[in-house]
Amino acid sequence: MLSNLSAGWLLTIGVIVGILCIFIFRKIYNFTVDFFKPFKKGKTYWCRVTAVSDGDTLTCYRLNLRRSKTKIRFAYIDAPESNQEYGDESQKLVKKLVYRRLIRVNITDVDRYGRCVAVVYRRTRNVNEELVKRGAAWVYEEYIKNANKRQHWMALQNQAQKQKKGLWKSSKPVRPSVYRKQHK
Repeated sequence: MLSNLSAGWLLTIGVIVGILCIFIFRKIYNFTVDFFKPFKKGKTYWCRVTAVSDGDTLTCYRLNLRRSKTKIRFAYIDAPESNQEYGDESQKLVKKLVYRRLIRVNITDVDRYGRCVAVVYRRTRNVNEELVKRGAAWVYEEYIKNANKRQHWMALQNQAQKQKKGLWKSSKPVRPSVYRKQHK
């Protein structure tokens, strides 16, 4: 069938098939890159926690074919540093809540250190809110753009302060951001 065609037609068909192959391979490549990409902003993933660095940072493996590993920074909160007062207790609480457990992370951003910033859920419990309720972290007001959401988070923090929970037992707790500036 193709032997009856002229060289010009064979060349044209070859070019069309070549372009079609390139198009198909690019589509397959883009799909696989997206499919295996570890975490994307605005998406929700299931993962297993493998390490807790401090009261607001953990490492987890996404449950996908590649088992993507990443550091997750809790959104909207700032926990005491490890060497700061109540830092160890905050880290122990996070370990108690999520270490070696299956969690759901809703990626809200990627910070300047390349960590995914996320709201972390254990079953139906919002772990970020739980840390504020138990006095294990401050609310990071600067990063909450929505006024209603900011008000909700501040109400949780104020309730913990009134009940003198966690870090609020101290007479003058120091915000981690202030502590980091003082100890550079």
